[in-house]
Amino acid sequence: MTNPETQLSEFANSGVGRQWERETAMRVMTAYIAHELNHPLGTIINVANMLSRRLSGPVVSPKDIGEHVESIKAEAIRATSIIRHMRMLTEHKPTARTSVSLVEACSDTIARVASLAKAKQVKLRFVSRAARPKVYGVKELLETALYNLVINSIAAVDNPGITRPRVIVCIAVQDTNWTTIQVLDNGIGVPEAIRDKVFEPFVTTRADGAGLGLAIASDIIRWHHGRISNRPCKSGTCMEIVLPRE
Repeated sequence: MTNPETQLSEFANSGVGRQWERETAMRVMTAYIAHELNHPLGTIINVANMLSRRLSGPVVSPKDIGEHVESIKAEAIRATSIIRHMRMLTEHKPTARTSVSLVEACSDTIARVASLAKAKQVKLRFVSRAARPKVYGVKELLETALYNLVINSIAAVDNPGITRPRVIVCIAVQDTNWTTIQVLDNGIGVPEAIRDKVFEPFVTTRADGAGLGLAIASDIIRWHHGRISNRPCKSGTCMEIVLPRE
């Protein structure tokens, strides 16, 4: 009698198995792109609505209109970048890596979520305990990973039972070869039942969540030869990224 492992291997190597793998990869890639496009498209809609209200007012400032238009353009460019990089990530296509400043990547990410944090009255802090840490990689992808972690933390502290919601992004040098980025919050934490599965696609505890943000972040960090984990902490959540230094 053929054992289950042999049967699984035969299935994976068969035409049906390979077709199933391709379909699964396509499903995940499509879900990844849709998930990430929601962010810039949502911003474009919000900015366009603000611009429409300003244009209907009695006084229209050319400078104000220009800033809104630039915001829309920036998010549209981000959307095209997401499609390109998500395809590269899921199809394992090689791409040129450059020197990336982690301070700059973190600062730019925090700037993107600052308005959301303010609207939800979440205190957002950035701390760097490393002198200009750099890694080789793709800045846009690293920002995507960080963005998903920070957005998750903001959602975790958006709870009436938390009186002083806060999210902290912290960079520290682990040793001469590795740099650590931690995203910490004082939110509800990760349930024990899914603690070991949070980086798998479609795993979530949020009613409005797709369960893709952490999976995308995990794939990005692995692509950068790093690792990501949900670190134990007394309360809240501590997501930790460890990346090889330049």
